[in-house]
Amino acid sequence: MRSYKYILTSCAILFVLSTRAQENKSAQPAGSKPKRAIQFQSINQIGLLEGTDGGAFQIQTINGIEFRSWFLGIGVGIDNYRLRSVPLFVDLRKEFKVGTNYFFIYGGIGRNFMWPTNKQKQDYHVNAYGVSDFKDGLYYDFGIGYKVPLNNRIAVFISPGFSHKSTETTTASNQPVICPFAGPCYPNPDTYKYALNRLSINVGVVF
Repeated sequence: MRSYKYILTSCAILFVLSTRAQENKSAQPAGSKPKRAIQFQSINQIGLLEGTDGGAFQIQTINGIEFRSWFLGIGVGIDNYRLRSVPLFVDLRKEFKVGTNYFFIYGGIGRNFMWPTNKQKQDYHVNAYGVSDFKDGLYYDFGIGYKVPLNNRIAVFISPGFSHKSTETTTASNQPVICPFAGPCYPNPDTYKYALNRLSINVGVVF
């Protein structure tokens, strides 16, 4: 239920901002300064991730270069879904102008750096040293969005999509240890792989 409330609230805010943006643009004088062909752009967003393991929030900042209707940048964030991690990725976007606003498509791919909390380490499989060690894995996302410029520099947007991150951990098994001949003895390891697929919805600001 909280997910639906979050989505509806985001859409309502975007609608209000879109209406105000239309009013501001109609009041702008003719001959305003055109946007440069190549310029730096910063995308900052918060989002909700929903999957089979429930919901969680994420925050991301993506910074790069905009050229005409294309954007290429580097993103980093904090992903709290199931196991906390830090995705670092390359992000590519393409915009399509619709009236005074924009639809866009986006896709990103990179590395998922694990950063589990102490509680998460203890809640999951425990290795021979008493702590779960998680390996870094793949991260990618893609989706669509709708952007509303507020003025020549700032815009707000909403973007639903799909997100994936993966990790794995090797832990001591509950099975008897391996003791070749008379020893020494070694723990019999188990490997657990996690492919975490989520639906996402992000809201944010571009400047």
